[in-house]
Amino acid sequence: MIIHANRHRIPAGVSLLSLALVTVLEPAVLYAQGGPPMLTDDPGTPGNGNWEINLAYIEERNKLDQISSFPHIDVNYGLGESIQLKFETGWVFANLADGGSRSGLDDSLVGLKWRFLDQSKTGLNMSVYPQLTAENSTGSAARGIAPPGPNLLLPVEVSRDFGKLQVVGEVGYEVMRSAENEWVLGILGALAVSERLELLSEVHITGPKLFSESDVILNFGFRQELTPHLKLLASAGTGVNNGPNRTSFIAYLGIQVLFGEEKH
Repeated sequence: MIIHANRHRIPAGVSLLSLALVTVLEPAVLYAQGGPPMLTDDPGTPGNGNWEINLAYIEERNKLDQISSFPHIDVNYGLGESIQLKFETGWVFANLADGGSRSGLDDSLVGLKWRFLDQSKTGLNMSVYPQLTAENSTGSAARGIAPPGPNLLLPVEVSRDFGKLQVVGEVGYEVMRSAENEWVLGILGALAVSERLELLSEVHITGPKLFSESDVILNFGFRQELTPHLKLLASAGTGVNNGPNRTSFIAYLGIQVLFGEEKH
């Protein structure tokens, strides 16, 4: 099992709370987006020559297993204004149903996001974001703490701003080496309540069939700017389906480091 910063492994609309808040708060600078600490990603990219590095503790549980990743490292680089390169991995700690406690290096994920529509020109942001997960040569997959690879995720992201509120949608299909292939669906609302704070909520669904036999997660989070180059990221969520392999709890706590050629 691999824990991704933008999509944990073990949810369909924008939250009513976000919609209510957007009607009563004074205008704020909108920098809301998907991605860490949430599961749903968005079409945004760091910008040409810019780096976005997320360092985090991630945890997820079901009724059988508890998996955490620390440090979890997610490195993103902007190549031009519309392309993002990504590398992600972490050190996994697993308490498994067989009674074993194990740790080791997670699989590595590489991805390339291309935003081919921009809201400033078309009224909508849209991107494709293929991501390949591969085993490292550390035996973690053989010990049951990382999934056998390679696995390929093929998602499409779309977003649009409505004043201080950004609505994000993501749908994709993941081809798995040793498990049943999965659909991925996420819908997220990101609300900029001030120039430094944004509130986030999402519904995220994964499964071989989107609306049956699926794992549905309701997740809430925030991003708080600490300095122009540092943000505090946090989220917590719960699964809404029963079953031993369904998610019962997820959490993310991390720091986002921003630097590069252009101002974020």
